[in-house]
Amino acid sequence: MNIKTLFAAYVRQQKQLQLPDVVFGDVSVCRVFSVKKPGAVPVKARPSVRQESAEAPAIKTVKKTVAPAAATENGQSVTDSRNKLASLRKIDRSEIAPRVRRSAAAQPAAAAGAALSFEQKRDALKKLFFSGCSLCHLAQSRKKMVFGSGNVDAPVVIVGEAPGEEEDRQGIPFVGPAGQLLTQMLAAVKLDRAKDTFITNVLKCHPPANRNPESAEIVTCFPLLKKQIEIIHPKAILLLGRIAAHAVLGNAGSISSMRSKVFTYNTIPCMVIYHPAALLHNVAYKRPAWEDLKKFKELLDSLGVYGSLQQQQK
Repeated sequence: MNIKTLFAAYVRQQKQLQLPDVVFGDVSVCRVFSVKKPGAVPVKARPSVRQESAEAPAIKTVKKTVAPAAATENGQSVTDSRNKLASLRKIDRSEIAPRVRRSAAAQPAAAAGAALSFEQKRDALKKLFFSGCSLCHLAQSRKKMVFGSGNVDAPVVIVGEAPGEEEDRQGIPFVGPAGQLLTQMLAAVKLDRAKDTFITNVLKCHPPANRNPESAEIVTCFPLLKKQIEIIHPKAILLLGRIAAHAVLGNAGSISSMRSKVFTYNTIPCMVIYHPAALLHNVAYKRPAWEDLKKFKELLDSLGVYGSLQQQQK
């Protein structure tokens, strides 16, 4: 509906309501509409086409002055707001997938071994063993790399500090006098060394003269131990001595302050006891070591280890 028709309808309504003629806007700019009444004098003649063309610029000028005011909200131009929004960087949805993958990779890696079958664990450890290790100087003086021994699907992983001379010769951990004592200790808490445990060390190579492992050697060799634990994914870890406890738990406390307590490594419960070699040199350690071993047995019992072992024997 154009402006003429609209105003004509409005004027007819005004006439029907017996209201006087109405003039919209400035008479110098806008046209005046009137309805002739009987005996009434015409208000004004309709302007010519030339007059209408002269009026048009004035109307446009009014629109230009009004438009900026209508486009202002809370003292800020809508155009300015749109410009600011257009300047923002659009979200690239292709960036979301890598972030999700990184967050998934940040989860504890210990759960990876839980989904592996016996065959998969054995193949993974075999591959790890044959890949070997020559990252530190101990690889030059060793006779054999002492990788570990036992059941790849064992509920318990036992970690010592480093191989001795006999272990270096045979390539098997804990085969000397300390190893024989460890076998007796495990049997006392109803654990079969070959079936129920996997035994290894923080270092895989024998340090010269049976010295303590150096910090650089521990840092270099620890990723291999970490991978072994991830693959086997035991229900509990038994740490033999201060050095093994420091390496796995990152705890610099004394052995006396760490024993008889339950720690956690990648969601796996851990306990610390005296190293069997220390028991051979100091008989006074045997009593507290036995007490700690009984507490470790209670931990295994609470984790359901003995129940699962009985079912496997059947």
